[in-house]
Amino acid sequence: MSYSDVLAMPTYERRFFLGQKTREFERQEEQMEKTKEKQQSKNSKGSRTTRVSGEALKNKIKSGDLPTTQ
Repeated sequence: MSYSDVLAMPTYERRFFLGQKTREFERQEEQMEKTKEKQQSKNSKGSRTTRVSGEALKNKIKSGDLPTTQ
């Protein structure tokens, strides 16, 4: 829409479109923040969800629970 089109609109329509545009910008900003957080987490070393001791790992490999790649 051009500036003259906006000025020719009734006030209630301008407010409606302004509200729509504001919500669109807010959604885009939230999406950008989410992608920024994902990128920051990808660059980190990561985090473990569980810990396995060395002996437990050896036992799992011996029992065949964990496949070995050769």
